[in-house]
Amino acid sequence: MAKKDEEFARVVATHRNALLRYGLRRLDDHSTAEDLVAETFVIVWRRFEELPPRDEELFWFYGIAGRVLANLLRGRQRSMRLEARLAFERESDLETPRYTEYDVEALLTGLSELSPEERELIQFAYWEKLSYREMGIALGCSEKAAGIRLSRARQHLRERLNPSSVEATVSPLRREGTDS
Repeated sequence: MAKKDEEFARVVATHRNALLRYGLRRLDDHSTAEDLVAETFVIVWRRFEELPPRDEELFWFYGIAGRVLANLLRGRQRSMRLEARLAFERESDLETPRYTEYDVEALLTGLSELSPEERELIQFAYWEKLSYREMGIALGCSEKAAGIRLSRARQHLRERLNPSSVEATVSPLRREGTDS
């Protein structure tokens, strides 16, 4: 096998599952998430000479996957109801859920009212658990710009939540590690 083939096989083996989880969190079916991963790796193959250092690869792939996702969703109205159900199911698996179904619904409704860019920042921070640096790599901006954008996205989300659900739903938006 050629050097590029071996390195590409390593990249796929290392990052395929993370990209599939990325797709599954944002799409309503496994098949489309698999297509997202495949298309992302097609682009990675074409741009392989641009591959960043190993500790930045995944975040670069998230950026590519985000653009692929935008293309997949363009022109398609997507319901946030599936995300609400899945988020509530994740919470209900806990012995003492932190949020009610109403809280999750209010949060996801607020998310649906954000711009796609703001929603992606919130998802990077809380679903992918990326740092500002990692978000910057994925978005093609500086760490500082990613932090500022996330701060604005959080504020816009808080503004969209009704006052009775703010305490229950905003507290996760103050998670340590993303406010640095």
